[in-house]
Amino acid sequence: NSVNISLQPPMSNARKEIIMQAFQKLDKTGDGVVTIEDLRGVYNVKYHPKYKNGDWTEDQVFRAFLENFDSPYDKDGKVTTEEFMNYYAGVSASIDTDIYFIIMMKNAWKL
Repeated sequence: NSVNISLQPPMSNARKEIIMQAFQKLDKTGDGVVTIEDLRGVYNVKYHPKYKNGDWTEDQVFRAFLENFDSPYDKDGKVTTEEFMNYYAGVSASIDTDIYFIIMMKNAWKL
């Protein structure tokens, strides 16, 4: 049984807007897909524990970061708008109010 995303409650426009702001911040090239190249200079790996102790290279940290959002059925190291939205639909389902969700997103992405 695969989990059907449509079972999650629909997100308000306010939530969708803040998710898109985060996506656009990540998507440096503006092509609608976030890749490792987009993350350079946006996502700081310095504080990542596996980078600090030498286990991972910068690219490995980026790859792990992208895999959080990447569709589980299509791990290609690229994150589309839809995959990003679907990831946050899951997060959104556990957060009651729009205001709290928006504050969380602003803090997480420094929007």
